[in-house]
Amino acid sequence: MIIDKEKAKQRAAGLDLFRVVAAVMVLLFHCNIHHDNSFGLLTEFVSMSAVFMTAFFMLSGYVLFLTYKDKPLVQGGALKNFYLKRVFGIFPLYLVVALLYVVTLGEESVFQNLVLLPIEVLGLQSVFSTLFPVSHNGGTWFISCLLFAYLAFPLMQEVVKVMTTRSKWVALAVCVVVLFWSPLVVHTFKTDSIYSNPFFRGLEFFIGVLLCSLPIRAGIAKILATWKALIVETLLLVAGISVAVRLNIFVGNYMLYDWIVIPLFACMILTLGRLKSPRLQESAVLRYASAASYAFFLAQTFNTEIENWLFAACGIQNNVLQIAVSVTLCTLMAVALHELVEKPCAKMLKKKL
Repeated sequence: MIIDKEKAKQRAAGLDLFRVVAAVMVLLFHCNIHHDNSFGLLTEFVSMSAVFMTAFFMLSGYVLFLTYKDKPLVQGGALKNFYLKRVFGIFPLYLVVALLYVVTLGEESVFQNLVLLPIEVLGLQSVFSTLFPVSHNGGTWFISCLLFAYLAFPLMQEVVKVMTTRSKWVALAVCVVVLFWSPLVVHTFKTDSIYSNPFFRGLEFFIGVLLCSLPIRAGIAKILATWKALIVETLLLVAGISVAVRLNIFVGNYMLYDWIVIPLFACMILTLGRLKSPRLQESAVLRYASAASYAFFLAQTFNTEIENWLFAACGIQNNVLQIAVSVTLCTLMAVALHELVEKPCAKMLKKKL
């Protein structure tokens, strides 16, 4: 029990909470766009909560640097182990979900699936922007983007370690400006969407890395590391997105909302990374939900199709009941995927390392 408490103290449980919230908000977004579910005063906010994918990429970069900041990845077998952990952590579940989708719900021909096979197996689909609506890629595109970010992380880490604080702020500013401006180019010239583009998602990931590496003044850190700060950040996020939607400002162009979400997600990550809460740190439910969040994201690949059948077969039209069924269904599939695929693979990885 003493060991468990020590491990709990070392965990940034607030970041676990942020990861779980991001996964749930993306599900609620799908409920809204696919079934027109209402969320009362929060409907406008939920209708644009695809922006939480930005939170996911920023958080991934932040957590990875936090984990490896004191570990040289380019020495000895560290680099090999780093990539092995990523491969064992991502590919088994991804490949299972991809195969299940192709067999059960896929509409592509055998020839088309064979053409796609090398791209899908290697996780390169995000390079082809027009593959987003093809097969399972509308639900698994983020894995492809994440793979590119993980591939580049050891280099990011080494570069960031030798950068001065001023250089980090400059790099952060450049990333933010590119992310703020690029969606405007898309909107103006009607180019392909950059929503699933690995370069721009990689910039969000790199922002998380830089954010974790930057020194934060003690006074500012103390202000941020409070529930009050989190409440203010949350209210600003909800209000900013809701007002923009009501004013019909670039509705549906999720990347153009980076000007609202990147600063606020950055503050939330800094807050939750420092927030001291014994209840969060010792919560087994939160710990499990965080561990299964990747499976929860992937389970959403099937959710809409199953819901369409279930709602029609059972005559489910009640708004609240539809949302409850969606959350329950996705949770059950996530638990199954986590227990049957992720956990066995984690055990295999532990033996190998």
